[in-house]
Amino acid sequence: MPEEPFTPAEMERLRDLLVRDEIMQCLYRYARGLDRHDDDLIASAFWPDAEVNYLEDFSGPRDPFVDWGNELHESKYEIHQHHLTTQNIDVDGDVAHVESYVIYMLRSPEKLQYLGSGRYIDKCERRDGVWRIALREFVPEMRIAVEDGSSYERADPPGPSFWDRRDISYQRPMRRRNGEE
Repeated sequence: MPEEPFTPAEMERLRDLLVRDEIMQCLYRYARGLDRHDDDLIASAFWPDAEVNYLEDFSGPRDPFVDWGNELHESKYEIHQHHLTTQNIDVDGDVAHVESYVIYMLRSPEKLQYLGSGRYIDKCERRDGVWRIALREFVPEMRIAVEDGSSYERADPPGPSFWDRRDISYQRPMRRRNGEE
């Protein structure tokens, strides 16, 4: 039996879902770029004229922000991850206001473990069909620090996990350990 064509209401819903997915992919590029120390990937989430604000620690345009963010993480932490969770997206034409909750884990050379959370409050804009962040405010909510008492240690050697494009997540096509696809 042939499928029924989409109704106008279903087509509108599909368009809305596609827009939301494009915005979420933009935000995911930022988190992945930050954790992989990939300058180009971080920058791809922001418009060149974007304003990025992290409290009083940083306020400025995209390119200096990328340098600042990577320098901060490289100098202060041995391991870090940023996880985006709940996202509220309010789209109005070519502008979207987005609130994304973030949970982050950081490990310092002094063996302190930090667990924190906050929100990214973003104004995203679609220009020439592409969604990127035009304005960001980082709003921290909480952070705890505990002495490292865990049995977890980074693998030695670190295996396929790197803070750059050598990381296994960049491998295309992904290969089996014996080198086969």
